[in-house]
Amino acid sequence: MADYDSGEITERERLAAERQKAIAQFNANSINDPTYGQLANQLANYDQANRQNAALRDVQKKQASRKAEADRFEAQRNLRNAALGLFGSMGNQAMNSSTLGNMMSMLRDRNDADNSTYWQQLQDNWNQYDNAYDEAYNQNQVAKNDVRTNAAKAIRDIEADLSANLSNINPNLYVPPGTGEGVLNAWNPGPLEQREPDYLARLSGYLMPENAEQSIRSQRNRIRRNDYFGNMLNQFNRR
Repeated sequence: MADYDSGEITERERLAAERQKAIAQFNANSINDPTYGQLANQLANYDQANRQNAALRDVQKKQASRKAEADRFEAQRNLRNAALGLFGSMGNQAMNSSTLGNMMSMLRDRNDADNSTYWQQLQDNWNQYDNAYDEAYNQNQVAKNDVRTNAAKAIRDIEADLSANLSNINPNLYVPPGTGEGVLNAWNPGPLEQREPDYLARLSGYLMPENAEQSIRSQRNRIRRNDYFGNMLNQFNRR
């Protein structure tokens, strides 16, 4: 018969202690198992949210680009119709070189103004979608760190409960939490280099290539006819 006053450990108590350890290990695995653990699945949920938000952002930017393209095309058509109407009302005077040059300068300025308006609107829309994505991603980064912190605390609680349960079975079975047979692989969620990295917002924009203006000038409204009117138009377009 065991001497309870001296704290002698019986086989029954050892069996109970081993079962307590197995239960504690099961609970810890439910949190930090890389395949089915709560931690891994919660982090995967935030990764999924980031992927879905990125896909939504990209679709919204494409939709905004298509709308800007349609609006820009409509503006070009209106400008063309206005130019045709003006030329029709001017009659033969429209063929005068200075009048034609002034008219082309006016159309070019109006075209540049339309480009600025629609490109700025498109950039504003893109910025809105990018900012919404960045804000959601930032929140998910912080939330993922919270998940890691909570998981570490939960496993430490399991380690503490295991130590208490072993001591309740028999004081001589006690081990300090997180030491010896009481280790359940709890971890410290810091320092910072072990946490989710900061996600810093980046400036976005809808910008034309640096050589776009030169490319447009070299190809704009080229007239192939080798007559006076064709040569005059080509001369103005090279300016």
